[in-house]
Amino acid sequence: MRSLRLLITLLGILGSVVIIVFVLTVTNDHTDAPPRPGASTAPSTTTMPSTTDTQARPPTVDMFGHRLEVPADDAGATLAQSDEGRIDPARPDYLTAEPARLQWQRIWGGAAVAVSGSDGPTRIEGGVAGGFARTPQGAALAALDAIGRVYAAPDPTWRLVVRDRFYGGGDALVNGFARSRSGTPGVARYVTVPEGVRVQPGYRDDLAVVQLAVRSTSGHAIATWPMVWVAGDWRIRVPDDIETLWRPATPTPSTTGFGTWGQP
Repeated sequence: MRSLRLLITLLGILGSVVIIVFVLTVTNDHTDAPPRPGASTAPSTTTMPSTTDTQARPPTVDMFGHRLEVPADDAGATLAQSDEGRIDPARPDYLTAEPARLQWQRIWGGAAVAVSGSDGPTRIEGGVAGGFARTPQGAALAALDAIGRVYAAPDPTWRLVVRDRFYGGGDALVNGFARSRSGTPGVARYVTVPEGVRVQPGYRDDLAVVQLAVRSTSGHAIATWPMVWVAGDWRIRVPDDIETLWRPATPTPSTTGFGTWGQP
């Protein structure tokens, strides 16, 4: 049941009768995992044509009723990028505010991922997204994207996601995701819009500790993902001891202090 225990630490799942929280918590250090060859070393801030304006399919909802856009490409679509509207560091909600022109998309018929028109991603190549802004919002977008793609992408694309969007872990991490994917078919649909998003105080432009609040049987639970800036992009920092991936999420009675990204 090792694969199931890994999955339980990764996602928030609503069952037919009860809600089970599946989250991923990554901490500490690990060896280097090189970025995908040919990847850009810095996100572009140049305005780019949107690929979501034509041939998009009708919108849908996740299992909690949150709206999801459905781009023509199953791998999702970027939005036109501009620095305009990017959150001012002087704002009191700098670490919780949602990025400008935020949109939630359904990819490969399953997971919900977030894209913005201010903080990335700027590209989706071979099913792998990249080009997130060096901001708290960019770090949170990168975390949400990595988890969504590693479970929704087909084989072998999801393996490229592990190699590119996670820093460290190597073959052991790939094997762990392989077990959890095969152990729970259709798991991508349980990657939903979180109830809250924030970056912990102490944010630096080389390390951002992203926290997501998801529903649980007792209220909510918090998943914590340290993000590091490596080779011009944000990547999830994998622990030296991958066994810590199975550490339970932290229960919380409310989402006070979190930003509600894209929710009414």
